[in-house]
Amino acid sequence: MADPVDDTLQSFGISSLTSKQLFREQATIVELPKNIDIFVEGKKNHSEYLLISGVAHRYNISDKGDIVTTGFYLSNSVVTPHFARTSEGKNLFSLQTLTDVVLAEIPVAKLDELRATNQEFHDFGQRVVERELSRAVLVEVALRSFSAKERLLAMRKQYPNLENLIPHHVIASYLGITHVSFSRLRSELSRE
Repeated sequence: MADPVDDTLQSFGISSLTSKQLFREQATIVELPKNIDIFVEGKKNHSEYLLISGVAHRYNISDKGDIVTTGFYLSNSVVTPHFARTSEGKNLFSLQTLTDVVLAEIPVAKLDELRATNQEFHDFGQRVVERELSRAVLVEVALRSFSAKERLLAMRKQYPNLENLIPHHVIASYLGITHVSFSRLRSELSRE
């Protein structure tokens, strides 16, 4: 029977039994229901996270008190690394489950130690940074230059089937449009 934690590690190039065991010795596997904050904007956090299964979103609270979704994490993904998601040790955004999730949580210091002493984890760190940079540039270009329709099409390409998994108001927030505009846009695209 396949092990989802091993599968996620394997997808990031951590393939040796020794490396997988080292990770399991340092990480905690957590199962969370939907609508739970994993960490909160402005608070300190000292962990790294791998999302084994489920869907989570990163969000900020606007000046008006609205939740603004700024990104998604799906099964077999790494949450934005600690160094890139914190400033002065405090989270730049919150992370919340949108479905039931399984995640691996590992202290930053322990993962740093693995990256310094194990080539597979060193390479893993490099791949994560490269993917995060590529994703960030894509999102920045899309949000700044694409129409709402183009943003939705790009989101569908990046996150296939997401619309069937999570509330549509969350997707509308991510796209920077109202829930009503999102519904209209979906109807328009279904007629094309």
